[in-house]
Amino acid sequence: MGINIIKLYDLISSIGIDESEKVLKQFEGITLEAGTHDVETFIRKKSIQFENASLSTTYLVFDEETNILLGFFSLANKPLTMSEKNFLKLSKNQQKKLNNSGQRIGTKYQINSFLIGQIGKNFSDDVHKSKSSITGKELLTLAYDKVVEASMIINAKYVWLECENVDYLNKFYKKFGFSEVQDYTSENGLKVMILKITKTN
Repeated sequence: MGINIIKLYDLISSIGIDESEKVLKQFEGITLEAGTHDVETFIRKKSIQFENASLSTTYLVFDEETNILLGFFSLANKPLTMSEKNFLKLSKNQQKKLNNSGQRIGTKYQINSFLIGQIGKNFSDDVHKSKSSITGKELLTLAYDKVVEASMIINAKYVWLECENVDYLNKFYKKFGFSEVQDYTSENGLKVMILKITKTN
Protein backbone atom coordinates (compact mmCIF):
# COMPACT_ATOMS: atom_id res chain seq x y z
CA MET A 1 0.00 0.00 0.00
CA GLY A 2 1.34 3.39 -0.99
CA ILE A 3 0.87 6.45 1.20
CA ASN A 4 1.17 10.20 0.84
CA ILE A 5 2.25 12.37 3.76
CA ILE A 6 1.06 15.97 3.49
CA LYS A 7 1.67 18.83 5.90
CA LEU A 8 -1.53 20.44 7.08
CA TYR A 9 0.05 23.82 6.26
CA ASP A 10 0.55 22.73 2.64
CA LEU A 11 -3.00 21.41 2.42
CA ILE A 12 -4.40 24.74 3.66
CA SER A 13 -2.17 26.65 1.21
CA SER A 14 -3.43 24.45 -1.63
CA ILE A 15 -7.19 24.20 -1.03
CA GLY A 16 -7.95 26.76 1.69
CA ILE A 17 -9.19 26.46 5.26
CA ASP A 18 -12.83 25.55 4.50
CA GLU A 19 -11.94 22.61 2.26
CA SER A 20 -9.16 21.54 4.63
CA GLU A 21 -11.68 21.41 7.48
CA LYS A 22 -13.80 19.04 5.38
CA VAL A 23 -10.79 16.76 4.95
CA LEU A 24 -10.07 16.81 8.68
CA LYS A 25 -13.68 15.87 9.44
CA GLN A 26 -13.00 12.53 7.71
CA PHE A 27 -11.08 11.55 10.84
CA GLU A 28 -12.88 9.54 13.51
CA GLY A 29 -11.15 8.38 16.66
CA ILE A 30 -11.80 5.07 18.37
CA THR A 31 -15.21 4.97 20.04
CA LEU A 32 -15.12 5.73 23.76
CA GLU A 33 -17.87 5.33 26.34
CA ALA A 34 -16.87 8.67 27.86
CA GLY A 35 -17.30 10.53 24.56
CA THR A 36 -15.10 11.88 21.78
CA HIS A 37 -11.43 10.91 21.88
CA ASP A 38 -8.88 13.71 22.39
CA VAL A 39 -7.16 13.02 19.06
CA GLU A 40 -10.43 13.52 17.17
CA THR A 41 -11.10 16.78 18.99
CA PHE A 42 -7.58 17.98 18.20
CA ILE A 43 -7.54 17.19 14.50
CA ARG A 44 -11.03 18.54 13.86
CA LYS A 45 -11.07 21.61 16.10
CA LYS A 46 -7.54 22.58 17.14
CA SER A 47 -5.00 21.48 14.53
CA ILE A 48 -5.49 24.46 12.19
CA GLN A 49 -5.31 26.89 15.10
CA PHE A 50 -2.10 25.24 16.36
CA GLU A 51 -0.67 25.31 12.82
CA ASN A 52 -1.41 29.02 12.37
CA ALA A 53 0.10 29.81 15.78
CA SER A 54 3.22 27.73 14.98
CA LEU A 55 2.60 25.61 18.09
CA SER A 56 2.89 22.35 16.18
CA THR A 57 3.22 20.88 12.70
CA THR A 58 0.58 18.34 11.72
CA TYR A 59 1.20 15.68 9.08
CA LEU A 60 -1.72 13.94 7.38
CA VAL A 61 -1.28 10.40 6.05
CA PHE A 62 -3.39 9.46 3.02
CA ASP A 63 -3.84 6.26 1.05
CA GLU A 64 -2.14 6.86 -2.30
CA GLU A 65 -4.87 5.19 -4.38
CA THR A 66 -8.06 6.34 -2.67
CA ASN A 67 -6.87 9.60 -1.03
CA ILE A 68 -8.61 8.45 2.15
CA LEU A 69 -7.18 9.91 5.36
CA LEU A 70 -5.56 7.03 7.27
CA GLY A 71 -4.16 8.93 10.23
CA PHE A 72 -2.11 11.88 11.37
CA PHE A 73 0.57 13.01 13.78
CA SER A 74 1.60 16.38 15.19
CA LEU A 75 5.13 17.36 16.17
CA ALA A 76 6.57 20.28 18.11
CA ASN A 77 10.04 21.45 19.07
CA LYS A 78 9.19 21.55 22.76
CA PRO A 79 11.56 20.85 25.66
CA LEU A 80 10.54 18.41 28.36
CA THR A 81 10.32 20.58 31.48
CA MET A 82 10.11 19.28 35.01
CA SER A 83 10.47 20.69 38.49
CA GLU A 84 13.58 20.08 40.58
CA LYS A 85 11.50 17.89 42.89
CA ASN A 86 10.40 15.65 40.02
CA PHE A 87 13.85 15.62 38.44
CA LEU A 88 15.46 14.44 41.67
CA LYS A 89 12.98 11.56 41.84
CA LEU A 90 14.56 10.08 38.72
CA SER A 91 17.25 7.46 38.95
CA LYS A 92 20.83 8.79 39.02
CA ASN A 93 21.43 7.19 35.64
CA GLN A 94 18.39 8.87 34.09
CA GLN A 95 19.32 12.22 35.67
CA LYS A 96 22.79 11.99 34.16
CA LYS A 97 21.52 11.14 30.67
CA LEU A 98 18.95 13.92 30.63
CA ASN A 99 21.35 16.46 32.17
CA ASN A 100 23.65 15.96 29.19
CA SER A 101 20.87 17.14 26.87
CA GLY A 102 19.42 20.02 28.82
CA GLN A 103 19.88 22.75 31.33
CA ARG A 104 18.65 23.99 34.66
CA ILE A 105 16.61 27.20 34.53
CA GLY A 106 15.81 28.50 37.99
CA THR A 107 14.11 25.65 39.83
CA LYS A 108 13.22 23.75 36.66
CA TYR A 109 15.06 21.36 34.38
CA GLN A 110 14.64 21.57 30.61
CA ILE A 111 15.63 18.76 28.27
CA ASN A 112 16.05 19.88 24.66
CA SER A 113 13.71 17.60 22.74
CA PHE A 114 10.89 17.12 20.27
CA LEU A 115 7.33 16.31 21.26
CA ILE A 116 4.96 13.95 19.49
CA GLY A 117 1.93 15.90 20.65
CA GLN A 118 -0.79 13.90 18.93
CA ILE A 119 -0.92 10.70 16.92
CA GLY A 120 -4.01 8.89 15.75
CA LYS A 121 -5.43 6.32 13.34
CA ASN A 122 -8.62 7.02 11.45
CA PHE A 123 -11.34 4.54 12.47
CA SER A 124 -14.00 5.90 10.08
CA ASP A 125 -16.32 3.71 8.00
CA ASP A 126 -14.62 4.99 4.83
CA VAL A 127 -11.31 3.49 5.94
CA HIS A 128 -12.99 0.24 6.94
CA LYS A 129 -14.95 -0.10 3.68
CA SER A 130 -11.96 0.72 1.49
CA LYS A 131 -9.85 -1.89 3.29
CA SER A 132 -7.12 0.74 3.46
CA SER A 133 -5.32 0.81 6.76
CA ILE A 134 -2.16 1.70 8.61
CA THR A 135 -0.91 0.11 11.80
CA GLY A 136 -0.07 2.03 14.94
CA LYS A 137 3.56 1.00 14.57
CA GLU A 138 3.69 2.25 10.97
CA LEU A 139 2.17 5.58 11.98
CA LEU A 140 4.56 5.99 14.92
CA THR A 141 7.49 5.09 12.64
CA LEU A 142 6.46 7.84 10.22
CA ALA A 143 6.33 10.32 13.10
CA TYR A 144 9.71 9.19 14.43
CA ASP A 145 11.29 9.46 10.96
CA LYS A 146 10.12 13.08 10.73
CA VAL A 147 11.63 13.73 14.17
CA VAL A 148 14.96 12.31 12.98
CA GLU A 149 14.82 14.60 9.93
CA ALA A 150 14.08 17.61 12.14
CA SER A 151 16.90 16.72 14.54
CA MET A 152 19.38 17.07 11.68
CA ILE A 153 18.34 20.73 11.41
CA ILE A 154 17.49 21.59 15.03
CA ASN A 155 19.80 19.61 17.27
CA ALA A 156 17.98 17.58 19.91
CA LYS A 157 18.74 14.16 21.34
CA TYR A 158 15.32 13.09 22.63
CA VAL A 159 11.71 12.78 21.58
CA TRP A 160 8.93 12.47 24.13
CA LEU A 161 5.20 12.01 24.36
CA GLU A 162 2.43 11.82 26.91
CA CYS A 163 0.11 8.85 27.22
CA GLU A 164 -2.67 7.58 29.43
CA ASN A 165 -1.76 5.05 32.09
CA VAL A 166 -3.16 2.16 30.06
CA ASP A 167 -1.33 -1.15 29.89
CA TYR A 168 -1.56 -1.71 26.13
CA LEU A 169 -0.33 1.84 25.39
CA ASN A 170 2.61 1.47 27.76
CA LYS A 171 3.56 -1.84 26.13
CA PHE A 172 3.14 -0.39 22.62
CA TYR A 173 5.46 2.56 23.22
CA LYS A 174 8.00 0.52 25.18
CA LYS A 175 8.15 -2.06 22.39
CA PHE A 176 8.96 0.76 19.98
CA GLY A 177 11.84 1.85 22.23
CA PHE A 178 10.38 4.51 24.51
CA SER A 179 11.15 4.44 28.23
CA GLU A 180 8.84 5.70 30.93
CA VAL A 181 10.07 8.66 32.96
CA GLN A 182 9.64 7.01 36.34
CA ASP A 183 7.60 8.64 39.12
CA TYR A 184 6.70 11.56 36.89
CA THR A 185 3.29 12.79 35.78
CA SER A 186 2.87 15.61 33.27
CA GLU A 187 0.86 18.77 33.86
CA ASN A 188 -1.96 17.02 32.00
CA GLY A 189 -1.91 14.14 34.47
CA LEU A 190 -0.41 11.73 31.96
CA LYS A 191 2.60 9.43 31.86
CA VAL A 192 5.65 10.68 30.00
CA MET A 193 7.61 8.39 27.67
CA ILE A 194 10.99 9.38 26.21
CA LEU A 195 13.26 7.99 23.49
CA LYS A 196 16.79 8.89 22.47
CA ILE A 197 16.93 9.89 18.81
CA THR A 198 19.18 7.74 16.66
CA LYS A 199 20.37 9.87 13.77
CA THR A 200 21.14 8.37 10.39
CA ASN A 201 23.93 9.57 8.14
